[in-house]
Amino acid sequence: MNFLRRFRKPKKCASEEALKQLLGKGRAKLGMFEGNLEEGELEIGQVSALIKNIKPAAEIVKEICTEYETALKQPVK
Repeated sequence: MNFLRRFRKPKKCASEEALKQLLGKGRAKLGMFEGNLEEGELEIGQVSALIKNIKPAAEIVKEICTEYETALKQPVK
């Protein structure tokens, strides 16, 4: 199950240990060195080359909200 789906699952007061496990150091290694973008993460320096244009913050927030709402409508597999 990928990171987004695990993160979206309803949870009641996750323990500190559970949060450390979910958001732990290994995520950077998975994304940056192993290319696993489902479970890993990239830091901003690695993704800054993907920025194609400069937009107003309001437009960016609106796009993020639209993408989030679309993602919520998709069934979790």
